[in-house]
Amino acid sequence: MEQRVTLPRFPALHGWCNRLLRIDLSSGRIRAQEAAPYLPDYLGGRGIAARILWDEYPEPVDPFDPRNPLMIIPGALTGTPSPYSGRTVVAAFSPQSHPYCWFTRANIGLNWGNELKKAGYDGVIITGASETPVQILIQDDQVSILPADDLWGLDIIQTQDAIHASLGKKLKVMTIGPAGERLSRIATMQTGSTSVAGQGGFGAVMGSKKLKAISVVGTGKVPVANLEKLRWLYKEVGAQVRALRGPRRAFKEHLKRLNEELAPKGGQARGWACTAYCPTPCKLYLSTEGCAFQRHWEGGWACVSSLFRGWKGHPLYDWDFGLRGGFELNMYANALGLNHWELLVGIVPWLRSTNEKLGEFPKFNGRPVDWYSLDFWTQFLHDIAYRIGMGDALAEGAPRAASLLKLGEEIVRRYYTGWGYSGHWDGHAAFVNYIVYPFWIVGALHWAMDTRDPASDTHGYVQNVMYVGPFKRDGIVKNAPITWDHMRAIGERVYGRADVLDPLSGYEGKAIPAAYHAVRSVLKDSLPTDDQVFPLIYSLTTPDRFFRIGDIEGPDVDAHLFRAGTGVDWDTQELERAGERILNLERAITIRHWGRDRQFDERVIPSFEYDENWINPEIGVRMSLDRERFAPVMDEYYRLRGWDVQTGWPTRERLEELGLGDIYEAMIAGAKAARQRLPTLPSPEPVLDIHRYDPDRQDRLKEQKQSVP
Repeated sequence: MEQRVTLPRFPALHGWCNRLLRIDLSSGRIRAQEAAPYLPDYLGGRGIAARILWDEYPEPVDPFDPRNPLMIIPGALTGTPSPYSGRTVVAAFSPQSHPYCWFTRANIGLNWGNELKKAGYDGVIITGASETPVQILIQDDQVSILPADDLWGLDIIQTQDAIHASLGKKLKVMTIGPAGERLSRIATMQTGSTSVAGQGGFGAVMGSKKLKAISVVGTGKVPVANLEKLRWLYKEVGAQVRALRGPRRAFKEHLKRLNEELAPKGGQARGWACTAYCPTPCKLYLSTEGCAFQRHWEGGWACVSSLFRGWKGHPLYDWDFGLRGGFELNMYANALGLNHWELLVGIVPWLRSTNEKLGEFPKFNGRPVDWYSLDFWTQFLHDIAYRIGMGDALAEGAPRAASLLKLGEEIVRRYYTGWGYSGHWDGHAAFVNYIVYPFWIVGALHWAMDTRDPASDTHGYVQNVMYVGPFKRDGIVKNAPITWDHMRAIGERVYGRADVLDPLSGYEGKAIPAAYHAVRSVLKDSLPTDDQVFPLIYSLTTPDRFFRIGDIEGPDVDAHLFRAGTGVDWDTQELERAGERILNLERAITIRHWGRDRQFDERVIPSFEYDENWINPEIGVRMSLDRERFAPVMDEYYRLRGWDVQTGWPTRERLEELGLGDIYEAMIAGAKAARQRLPTLPSPEPVLDIHRYDPDRQDRLKEQKQSVP
């Protein structure tokens, strides 16, 4: 297939290009449509994706059905100098999600979305499937579908090199690797060396469409309403976030140590920004020769990927491959297009525990399992990506693989909190995020209500309480004078209750931050802003440790950015109302397609009913979720959302308040049809807590249960 068209432009708006690109790979049709009907009510990114899905998909489709819409949609401020605005939403019916392959989203950084906006598009919606491998080339108004037979089979890094050599080095390329080509449910989409849309398995959606890559170059600029205000906010936000994270000299000293370790092989390390318009680069970019391969590796290293190196003394990650070996595994998994979070927080802990606790899984594809061998790891990753032997089942993700292999089925849920995704800021399934009672109660609510791991929800509250607050375990703030008195005062200011940020509190009030940060998650994905930093709540430059820029309070910065970028005169309340609209529309989609209700939300509760991984030092005992005490918290969450407490469904009145009154009847009719179409799922069994591990050895504290809030 080869197709090339020149598309018209529509009257541009501040912030938005007012143009969506539509491509049907089955027919080869390429067209443009105005984005204006979705604006400003649905913002961009996650909001536009949800509205398109509701309007055009009254029934769900299989993730590998050609009709599945692969939507890649930047935010309202992407392409402008708004801080951290480079990130882009990817959304579709998800191969990874379980037990239903429902509509959900991922997020990708670096410069691809930025370039798409400069080319004059607010998003790309791709449907259909080609019979042969193809690639999409976007050059401002000219869009082409080109053959990609010569690219099919290359890894992600090789693909980008080949496209740059043949079509131009200025192109920003989004592509898949061997895992995506083979429809692995844990396959990623990637741009650059490291930036990926990881969760969701959307690399497999590209693979099912025989779409190898989407390349874009733009020569335009995104017009903004108040460039001076936007630049001022960029500068001020960056200064405060840098102060919160600590002195730059600590990062420079860290880089110095890394460079000393890499020097014998001619390697280098430097700081790196993982997205466009980041004022506070904090990630690593390494260049070094490999250990297992005769190959030079160069790219970013961030987030959970550092676990490839190993974690001394940890029973699940106690290998030690050093800096070069760990970085090489990180880059090799990226090149193959495999989801690092799924591998390191889900599959590997599940397999290790299955082997060590039950004596099962003695070999992998005929060879002994050796997590301390770099050679074993490279073969392990290769066989998953290429679906070889046992790797064919693992490419389905651990929840499905356990069933297919009849292996460790009672163990796998220990590492998978819900919906087919391994633990993340839950205090139970994942051993990589330090979080203690009572703060994981908010995380439990986020997990109960989402369609994937609720990373951008939990980062806003759970992560920042643990990182910035007085616990100080591996936090970004070292020896910072933030006390629990500061935290309680901030809780009163932001959430209306001091006990929301009190380590000795209990269940009461926790629905409030859960509801607040669910909306803020939507805003982060739709403007966008930084998932780790926003909403801006904490500061080290103010006496009360509450974030302010002049007379602008931190949580209001989002609305100021939106106004400066788009010229839409909304305050914080109006912006949050748009977030509520999008969140309710996403909820309505799951109800219409799968009949989701409160009973289904409660399926994640067993993942919190066993003892937490860490102990709150202010309490001194391990805590687990009490179902009876959690039920009123769920009640309150539904009430705050304007959802029926019994069903968990948005009420007609709430939808009408948000300008969504027209969707209520279709939502209810769809739910009734879904309940007739779908089999009844068995009630989830209790999660088997196969081991008790506390990285801080806080098991020395009193284990005897006692009365706590």
